[in-house]
Amino acid sequence: MPLLTTNPPGLQYTFTQGDTVSLAFIATSDTGIPVNLTGATLSTQILGPNGVGPVTFPNSEHTLGNQTTNPGSFTLNLQPSDTANCNIGQNKEVLTEAVISGAVTYYRGESLLSVYVAVPTQ
Repeated sequence: MPLLTTNPPGLQYTFTQGDTVSLAFIATSDTGIPVNLTGATLSTQILGPNGVGPVTFPNSEHTLGNQTTNPGSFTLNLQPSDTANCNIGQNKEVLTEAVISGAVTYYRGESLLSVYVAVPTQ
């Protein structure tokens, strides 16, 4: 299956429910080569460990990077109401659907982020 990695690769994102975050990713082929996402419509799900608790974010919350100089790059921009809906947990999976000219491809990244519960200030 085509892969999704953090940008730069090797990171694990961490945020607290209610945070504003921008998560940068790279979509690659199953051989690890970044794919050109020009014209893509993206939809991303954040799943808990073992596929529990998906939260889906529409195309409007994605920004494509420069596909000429940085193919496969995009950013998922989440507002406090978005991150508040993410279930807490570590090692969450991210699944992005890319539709380009009617062709659908799924990019999966395992253990890319952790979500923590917001702790009220005293």
